Amino acid sequence: MKHLNAYRFYELGAKLHGLFGTGQNRVGDLFSPLTETQALLDSFIKGDALALQTSKADATRLLTKISGVFNRYFIDPATRQLKSSTGEDRIDPHEISLIQTLVEKFEQALAAELNRAATYAAAKHGIYSTYDLAEDASAMFSDDLRKVIPPTAQTEFSQGGRALAFDFGTAATVHILRAIEIVLKAYYETFASPVTAKNERTYAVYLKKLAALADEEDGDAHPDKRVIQMLAQIKDYYRNPLLLPESTVSVDSAGQLFGMASALISLMGERIAAHRNLKKPDDDAKAGKPSSALLDDDSDDFEYRISQAS
Repeated sequence: MKHLNAYRFYELGAKLHGLFGTGQNRVGDLFSPLTETQALLDSFIKGDALALQTSKADATRLLTKISGVFNRYFIDPATRQLKSSTGEDRIDPHEISLIQTLVEKFEQALAAELNRAATYAAAKHGIYSTYDLAEDASAMFSDDLRKVIPPTAQTEFSQGGRALAFDFGTAATVHILRAIEIVLKAYYETFASPVTAKNERTYAVYLKKLAALADEEDGDAHPDKRVIQMLAQIKDYYRNPLLLPESTVSVDSAGQLFGMASALISLMGERIAAHRNLKKPDDDAKAGKPSSALLDDDSDDFEYRISQAS
């Protein structure tokens, strides 16, 4: 899927009809219109704006005719170089008439094709723009966070945003939940050793073990209890109900999960980054940088970032 620039169609129409607006059809006046029209029409034929199907043949015939007229009046047949023309040279009216006929045929074919083309308008969802959701929803995370958030999680989150942009609530929820679970695995392995048994690599097991680690008094760093609470809420209100075959998720509910997931993933990413910095105080000292410590739960700076993520 790619973003469609609808203005290109208006621009093509303006260039094609601009070929006939010069009055006396002076050769010198048609150099720029012919050159620009050839370039734009060629890009349409190549599929840069839209992959033409039924109208492609008419577009190709039109381009061939325009190129032939351009070569006849502006290209020296002996040297194949541009040649200068006198100010009073005129293009044969018959040539212009043939181009007009081909333009009309192409317009009819293009109108019939665009009437069946898969082009749709998607409405904005809350504060999120349709363009941002459809193109790359993971761009909402800062560059520093994207360094610690697994690429697969960013891909899933972007797919969730795209599904949300086109009103697929259940699909958006599935992708967003997958993004959360991928980051959850990285978050768990930040504070504990990786789980090797397949039957233990589950959302419930990670959540249970994180809760146990959060209650421990030994060690310098523990999982954030607020992360655990948010994970539990998502598990109860979004993940578990979706396991039922008859379950569906509305676009509004998916939008709420999208906002909650962005805050949760941001928080987990910040904790992962902070914990990694805590593990490398010697490296920071060698580089002349102050060592980073894991932020306390009561830190004013931490509370400020949480309010931003929410």
